[in-house]
Amino acid sequence: MIDARSRDLSDLDRQMEGIGAELTGQNAERQALIAELEQREKDVAALAIAGRELDRVVGEQTRVAQELRVRESQAQTALAEQTRRLAESLRTAYAMGRTDGLRMLLNQEDPVRASRVLSYFAYFNRERVRGIQAVEASAARLTRLAGDAEREAGRLREFALEQEAARVRLEAAKQERAQVLAALEQTIVSREADLVSLGRDAENLRLLVEHLRQRAQIQAELEIRRDPFATRQGRLAWPLLEGRIRAGFGTQKPDSDSTWDGCLLAAREGEEVRTIYDGRVVYADWLVGFGLLLVIDHGDGFMSFYGHNEALLKDVGEWVSAAEVIALSGNSGGRDEPVLYFAIRHHGEALDPTRWCG
Repeated sequence: MIDARSRDLSDLDRQMEGIGAELTGQNAERQALIAELEQREKDVAALAIAGRELDRVVGEQTRVAQELRVRESQAQTALAEQTRRLAESLRTAYAMGRTDGLRMLLNQEDPVRASRVLSYFAYFNRERVRGIQAVEASAARLTRLAGDAEREAGRLREFALEQEAARVRLEAAKQERAQVLAALEQTIVSREADLVSLGRDAENLRLLVEHLRQRAQIQAELEIRRDPFATRQGRLAWPLLEGRIRAGFGTQKPDSDSTWDGCLLAAREGEEVRTIYDGRVVYADWLVGFGLLLVIDHGDGFMSFYGHNEALLKDVGEWVSAAEVIALSGNSGGRDEPVLYFAIRHHGEALDPTRWCG
């Protein structure tokens, strides 16, 4: 029994070392995820700021293009007015030229004066032509500038859309990494809880080993039995009348890497639990993972275990006979329903109860 519990302690220590190494790796992964999440959030923030500035530039460029279009429209209106005035001047000059020529022939007026008037009209017309050309050049330049501004605004809008798409992708990636980090945080918390629980189990087992060492002298008294336990293999009675097995020896425990070193028997709450053979009670107390546990030493290194009881009816040091009621079944130790943990060990080695009980 002491050797078995010592081996259990070694197993627990190894499990705790494994979980510790696993937590070290997970914490390193957690730091990497945090750093990646930080960078993604900074990238998202930078894109948001850039997008805001780009929206402002697009708006300004669009406003400039609109103003240029307004100025182009005004230039076209001015051009039309200049053209109209030039046409009117040409008509007037033409009319006056014909009238003055006729008057000059009929009235014999000074031809120099008439020529001077026509020269004035020609000068004004030339100035109007130059004005029209200037307005046309200005309108063409404004048209070109407005087109350039509109194309630049369009290019900037496309760039803004690309930046927004990149920001959305980064935001999605950030959310995904945040979810992975949250899951990892939960795993770390769970594994840390497992480590704490294993530490408590290990401490309880240390106390049990020490307790059993103090009672090792009982073995000498048990060795005088005339009917050894080993001779009863296959002919022992189950501790419960029906003995229905819920979890068999060597099967995998739920949510654990370990296997059962005994059996879980279906039970009714308060059902009588009977010892499988004569012996002496060496442990009768609550133990983490087993609830109210009773251990009987049958001599020659054989011991039987009865756990998850509702109540223990025997105390340490009491002798019991085969089939004597020693406990009442229950669900202590965190079980969801009444069961009986039943195990047999020989010098600490777990034995399959189905090979001993018929």
